[in-house]
Amino acid sequence: MYDPEQLLAGFQSMSMLAGLVERGGRPAAVSPTIPLRAGEKQYGWFPVDVTGAGRRLAVITSHRLILGADEYPLRTVTRLRPRPDDWALTVDVGGRRTVEIAGPWVPWLGVVLCAELHGAAWPPGYAPVIPAPRRRPRALETVQ
Repeated sequence: MYDPEQLLAGFQSMSMLAGLVERGGRPAAVSPTIPLRAGEKQYGWFPVDVTGAGRRLAVITSHRLILGADEYPLRTVTRLRPRPDDWALTVDVGGRRTVEIAGPWVPWLGVVLCAELHGAAWPPGYAPVIPAPRRRPRALETVQ
């Protein structure tokens, strides 16, 4: 189970980053924890729960989403469906695979992905109505 302070911190970070991106800003790169490719920047790394696969380490860069041993080039991501109030994100990859992830920093990760893919905080056509986060998000209730 995730610490309530981490859930709140991830949600607040998403809100602040979304505001920055909507004003034309970009996510900040961090010191890399993995080997990067030419021109690639790493934005963060943290544990996430991958539906059907359990907890994995997620690494987000300007070119890739890495979930444990699985790597998804951002150019293959065809659709993002954020659910920030559940700390969850569904990622459609190459029209062939759907990956659902959840965790305290997943709302922030969704904004980073949208900034890289769409130059905006949210996917096209997505109208964020972000309520205050619930204490125990549905997406995390069954993962322990």
